[in-house]
Amino acid sequence: MTIYFSSNKIPALQDFSLHQRQAILALAQAKLTAPEKLVLNIIKLLMLIPPFLFIANLQGMAMLVSVAVVLLAYFFLLRPIMLFFSLKYLDKAIAQYQKSEP
Repeated sequence: MTIYFSSNKIPALQDFSLHQRQAILALAQAKLTAPEKLVLNIIKLLMLIPPFLFIANLQGMAMLVSVAVVLLAYFFLLRPIMLFFSLKYLDKAIAQYQKSEP
């Protein structure tokens, strides 16, 4: 199991531009089943709730720094998880994208 932090590292998407990769990933994410979406959303909640409970008790500059750190960590941790869930539907999404592109 390979963990991808960026869509340009996925072998099936290397021939596409950034805009095309984003469109293909959006199609793949739209194909996620309801249980997969539920699990993904629960993971998001588990990643967000504890840090924000901690941040709620902070004041001043410490709060701003903590919010910035949490947001950066959220995007760096969530991206690979979303790519992992989308990989299963990537071939279908690429085929659908190539059909719709003139």
